[in-house]
Amino acid sequence: MHRLHVPSFLFLLSCLVTPAARATTIAEMPLRDMVSLAPSIVRGTVESSSSRWNEDRSLIVTDVHIRVTDVIKGHDSGVIVITQPGGKVGKLRVEVDGASPYQSGQEAVLFLAPDAHGHQEVLGVFRGRFDVATDARTGKKSVHGLKASDLDAMQVAKPGLPTEGVRAAEPTMELDDFLNGLRGMVQNPKGGK
Repeated sequence: MHRLHVPSFLFLLSCLVTPAARATTIAEMPLRDMVSLAPSIVRGTVESSSSRWNEDRSLIVTDVHIRVTDVIKGHDSGVIVITQPGGKVGKLRVEVDGASPYQSGQEAVLFLAPDAHGHQEVLGVFRGRFDVATDARTGKKSVHGLKASDLDAMQVAKPGLPTEGVRAAEPTMELDDFLNGLRGMVQNPKGGK
């Protein structure tokens, strides 16, 4: 009987999983293209998550239950379940670059598309996920995970959106401005005035 040393097995597994995850990542996809490609764009709050083996037991995945609070594009409402690679089943943990875990109560704007099995997943593994943070002092909500090019796309979609001063190391934007910009792109997919 052959035994596989657990650290060796995990290293081998990570070598197999990580390239596959990177192959599906759309890190440089422009925001306007994401709006066009995603059948569904929603804002929601994480209710719970649980990990399991996928259908052919080749990868651990995590199902995240999200209460939809706003539909920007598509028809998703109520509670949706998105599936992402990685998670923990028993003592085995699989981590995939770019696929951050979701926390209960976390709010996010998500660009969603069905996978080959019909499960909802975030477009580009992580590119289509924009976390929402609430300022404890002011109560204002802002969107994180933006790129400078996203701010430029917002300005074209909704001229006059405030983007001055948000070009920090990690650009952020007020949630309402971000949602208004996305709605502008959904209504006018080709851009322009």
